[in-house]
Amino acid sequence: MFDAPRFERDAQRVTVQNTMFLGAFSHSLDSKGRVTIPAKFRHRLMPGLVVTRNPTGGCLMLMPLDEWENVAARVSALPLIDNRTAQLRRALFSAAEDLKPDRQGRILISQRLREFGGIENEVIIAGMNTYIELWDPAQWEEQLLTPTQLGEDLFAALGV
Repeated sequence: MFDAPRFERDAQRVTVQNTMFLGAFSHSLDSKGRVTIPAKFRHRLMPGLVVTRNPTGGCLMLMPLDEWENVAARVSALPLIDNRTAQLRRALFSAAEDLKPDRQGRILISQRLREFGGIENEVIIAGMNTYIELWDPAQWEEQLLTPTQLGEDLFAALGV
């Protein structure tokens, strides 16, 4: 017997799982500066992606094209005369590179972006739900926060 509500729940679960980037993975860069995207993330990125500096930290942000278009539209809608938004535009757009993974799921991270992120031989690929962060492993370890470091006040304020 066909259970329509269960089918819809399962379809929604698959859709949600296919749009989220969760987990952290350690990968090596090859001699050309390419990194292999984890298989778990590839399907969402195969149509294309954008990689740029993360203005809030010493890492790189990687977004599927549709997510990048949403973020770019929101940033572009901010007032032009605000110095903070000008700095945000410079940080995001001047370093942004649009890429498409090759058949093996690899992308080439430019030398200037690797230098910004301090990425040399190894990279941590960390899912952030709607986007991915690329970190130098040592910087990643420094940035990890445990719940006690975040503080109970933050969790309470967020209702978590």
